[in-house]
Amino acid sequence: MKHRRLLVPVVLVVLVVAGVVMWQVPRATAQSPTVELFGRVNLVEGYSLPTYTGCHALVALRDTPGTTVAVMTKEPRLQSLLETALSTGKLVAFWGQKNTRPVSPRGGTWSVTVYDIDGVILYK
Repeated sequence: MKHRRLLVPVVLVVLVVAGVVMWQVPRATAQSPTVELFGRVNLVEGYSLPTYTGCHALVALRDTPGTTVAVMTKEPRLQSLLETALSTGKLVAFWGQKNTRPVSPRGGTWSVTVYDIDGVILYK
């Protein structure tokens, strides 16, 4: 029998309940808390790549002048709201979690804080 080397380290937890051995993979660490931030969209970039389909937008935060963050979404409805905010200059609010290991669809690294968003409000 040929042995294969395991390339990815795997952590397992062994539980013994009533004499029965059970294997369990530990859960991932908790996500960052959801935050609501406000600002104006300065740029929207969409991607349709083999590794990522979605968009990111750069948002200049209202309550922290001089701070710009990136927001990422794969949801077309949220992308549409971000594009409308860009074209009109209107204020947006977004909900999201800080992503400590964000994807970089075209390579490189982020120079701003990145949030994965799940909601956008576009103000009049």
